[in-house]
Amino acid sequence: MEGIRLSSNFDELINLKQSFPEKASETTTINFKLLELYCLYQITSILSEKIDISAATRVAKRIFQKTFPIDHYSFFLIDDKGQDIYLKSWFGFRRNQNSPKKYALDENIFGAALQKGRPIYIKNLQKRSARFKFYPEVRNRAGSFLCLPLISDSSNEPVGAINLYRKETDGFSVQEIRLFQKLSQQIARVIDKVLIYQHTRELSITDDLTQIANRRYFNQRFDREMQRSQRYNRALSILMIDIDYFKSYNDSHGHLKGDEVLREVAKILERSLRKADIVARFGGEEFVVLLPEIDKEHAQNVGEKLRAAVASHAFPHGESQPLGKVTISIGLASYPEDATIADTLLETADRMLYLAKSLGRNQVSFISDQNGSGNQPKRSLKFSQASSR
Repeated sequence: MEGIRLSSNFDELINLKQSFPEKASETTTINFKLLELYCLYQITSILSEKIDISAATRVAKRIFQKTFPIDHYSFFLIDDKGQDIYLKSWFGFRRNQNSPKKYALDENIFGAALQKGRPIYIKNLQKRSARFKFYPEVRNRAGSFLCLPLISDSSNEPVGAINLYRKETDGFSVQEIRLFQKLSQQIARVIDKVLIYQHTRELSITDDLTQIANRRYFNQRFDREMQRSQRYNRALSILMIDIDYFKSYNDSHGHLKGDEVLREVAKILERSLRKADIVARFGGEEFVVLLPEIDKEHAQNVGEKLRAAVASHAFPHGESQPLGKVTISIGLASYPEDATIADTLLETADRMLYLAKSLGRNQVSFISDQNGSGNQPKRSLKFSQASSR
């Protein structure tokens, strides 16, 4: 039934209606019912495939593009803050690069439809009040416009909107609008389930306090990156990080202030790293950074960059700390120099962190290879630290 278009039956239905009015009505009803069942099946099949927003919007687009004679189609989703609606998928028109991709909910037709919780149908766009900001491609054109709100069943909150445009004035029949309303309700259910699934998944791999990856996610990625490094003989480095004298800060200023420091340190680490790097909260005031394809020499530079970024940041009450500011200590270990097994590499980084703290904190500690007179390298412990110490 793939590729059925309602438009292909229009001429036949007109002829049938003229000859057999009663039969034509029955046939039209059956046609719409079959279309409804087919479309609903396509929509619900999303949940048995890859569960993500892109898959859901692709299926919705395919249904409207291949099954109905629609000139312009656009699919909008509510952003995370619930204040704006942004364009996710479309067909039938070219987007100008300068055209906005996001709209405020309180100043356009999408917001009005979502607020009312029902479709808004405009039979003739040229007669519509200009207070609604239509998508620029159809604004001020002749034709008809249908906005279908997508409302979550579970929370009764809006999740998005589907907009349909036809060049003909009053181009949507009552029966079509009812069908599209049923489809939009089912699409909203699927989007809602996908969002709940994604949110649950994010909670399982995200630290609730700092909003960076948690230890569970780090362990998964660490195993995967370690296997990749072993298979392709590529470098891999780990930084174990601890906030210096964090207990002292908590005792002096309270756990809520301490939580603020944890969040801010997490932000500093995250924005100081590449997208390919993984930073996670390891537990308490400890963080861990995974550096794929970064050797020890370059990992040392990364560690020093992170240390300096935290030390130079103006944390509240930082001057009350034993070192006169909030600082971090870092232990570094790299594959394959320090270890060829994941657990051993992590243990080495942890041991280097302990060394950095025992040597006075606010520094990066690691094992340095120094070539001696023989073939075997000499192993020695090294650390870099702030000049203020």
